[in-house]
Amino acid sequence: MSDRFNDATSLQETNDKDEARFLRVDKVKFQGCKLTEGELYEIKRYYGNELVFEDTGEMFVIDDEGKENYSALLLCKTTLYK
Repeated sequence: MSDRFNDATSLQETNDKDEARFLRVDKVKFQGCKLTEGELYEIKRYYGNELVFEDTGEMFVIDDEGKENYSALLLCKTTLYK
């Protein structure tokens, strides 16, 4: 499955970060985010930090440079989808 998607028509918006499977970048607020506005990214989860994230895992996406980006929710205005 690809890390980037262009079609959100079959997805449903959600505000719950734990059930979200994709995020769309609506606006990049800060330089260095390395995500493209308007693109849809698959959400992945890192489960190595159980003390902080317990069962849900830490959310990240693979950015345009192929690197793990844990700061998308902080540096960009996003819409979450399930």
